[in-house]
Amino acid sequence: MAEPHESRIYSDFARFYDLFFGRVFVDREHETIEQLNLRPDQNVLEVGVGTGISLDAYPSYVHVVGIDPSPDMMEHAVKRVEENRLKNVELKVGDALKLDFPDNSFDWVTTFHVITVVPDPYKMMSEMVRVCRAGGRIVIVTHFQSENPLLAIFNTIVNPITRVLGWTSKLKKSRLLAGQAITVEREERCGPAWVHTLIVARKAV
Repeated sequence: MAEPHESRIYSDFARFYDLFFGRVFVDREHETIEQLNLRPDQNVLEVGVGTGISLDAYPSYVHVVGIDPSPDMMEHAVKRVEENRLKNVELKVGDALKLDFPDNSFDWVTTFHVITVVPDPYKMMSEMVRVCRAGGRIVIVTHFQSENPLLAIFNTIVNPITRVLGWTSKLKKSRLLAGQAITVEREERCGPAWVHTLIVARKAV
């Protein structure tokens, strides 16, 4: 499967990303962040920050680090941070499969519509859990393979097409969460036609 920075959707079309995808995702991402009850001086890592459409939703009293592997995406995110004077935001080019941070570095680790894009979503999940402090939260918004058998067949049929575009439609939620030292505190369907799932999980103490 193409990596994010290799996918035309996530690289060549970076300048059009907000127009086509931002309109679909931005409201949900902002609403999710605003409901997280972030507290002053907490540290947040957003994995796969893209063009930075979520960044102005974080309150100014938390420190946010956003990483993305795509220089094209990062260029747009940097411009957004500068234009909105987001002094609490730090941006870095980084690999979701090998996060360049020590264990237990962040109070919150968030990711929006990214975990189905990376070549190894299970490794990404493990990395997010690793850098999240004990008692901290991990927030994921993504689409999973349907638990409905008929819809799951459809996910399988369209997967070769979505893989060409840069993501998988066959990621199973149960497998992604299995074996992780986390407890799911919140789970709900969201997004257009309720095809996405929001998960908020607490890392074990």
